[in-house]
Amino acid sequence: MQIDVRIMYNGKEIDAEAILDSRVEGVYCNTSFIKKYGLPTYDIELPVYPRNVNGTLNKQGAICHAAILQMGIGARHWENIEVAITNTGQHKILLGTDWLKVHNPSIDWSTNRL
Repeated sequence: MQIDVRIMYNGKEIDAEAILDSRVEGVYCNTSFIKKYGLPTYDIELPVYPRNVNGTLNKQGAICHAAILQMGIGARHWENIEVAITNTGQHKILLGTDWLKVHNPSIDWSTNRL
């Protein structure tokens, strides 16, 4: 399910789309999105080796960087979210099971709304 989010950086809001995906463990942001907006990153202590759905290692290789993003959803919800940075294909942000477990969102599947 795709949702509209906003990323706040240097006093400006950046419109983005996030995918809610219960098949994904973790929270990820696309490398190209981070670079496009010059968002600050940091090295992670232990690299993460992501696996594809079929169990093979992802072609992108180890994830070595992360970022803390200030992310807004809807009119009133803002949070600081740590994202691992990797190639997520067409998607800017992937909110996987880690995010879903914390927020346990109510989803109206007929309208695709939280």
